[in-house]
Amino acid sequence: MKKKLVIAGFVLLLAAILVFAAIQFTNVSASESITEGEARELIKDRYQGEIQNLKKVNSNYMIEMKKGEALYEIMLSENGGDILSFEKKEQDSIGKQKQLDEEKIKKIIRAEEPGEVLSMKKVTHKEKSAFEAIVQKDEDKIKITVDAQTGEVVFRYTEEVKSPVKNLTEEEAIQIALKSEPGEVDDISFEESERGSYYLVEIEKDDGREAAVEIHAITGEVLSVSWDD
Repeated sequence: MKKKLVIAGFVLLLAAILVFAAIQFTNVSASESITEGEARELIKDRYQGEIQNLKKVNSNYMIEMKKGEALYEIMLSENGGDILSFEKKEQDSIGKQKQLDEEKIKKIIRAEEPGEVLSMKKVTHKEKSAFEAIVQKDEDKIKITVDAQTGEVVFRYTEEVKSPVKNLTEEEAIQIALKSEPGEVDDISFEESERGSYYLVEIEKDDGREAAVEIHAITGEVLSVSWDD
């Protein structure tokens, strides 16, 4: 009986020790867990670099750090702050994205403005590399500038192609020209100049000469008459 009591007491003591150890282990683990802010400070203090990105992956921190012109990827344990891995990333990842090629840029442009891409060239927009394209859409020409790295449309301008202003019809212009210079109309064309738009009516006279009569396209005024012998 005494022996059984001794064994029971030993078992209880062992159980108490295990429970105590488990509690202590849990407390120690909890006390060693570090926050994101602590992870940032730890890496900055240890490597004197600039933290570009930090995210939690399972029970670890994945950290991108820039130092000089190089970019490093660091895996840091949440429990204890141990460095699990330290790798230098490829040069293309150092704060710079690879530039999109022309075909991808054209796809972006066509998605934004369906039409015919008349021209495309590389430009600098606000100190960044970009592509500038001219797109023909119906009667309008649209200038689009696309960021060469992100594919973002950073500038768009629509140049409306306006039809020349003319109030007179060709028939009305012909009648005015014939009143000025009777004969047979050989040809008529619509012209534009710094003076404005006008009709040029060519009239063959009975004497074999040819008169070129300029008729203002809006007012109907006879602007000039010239002769071709």
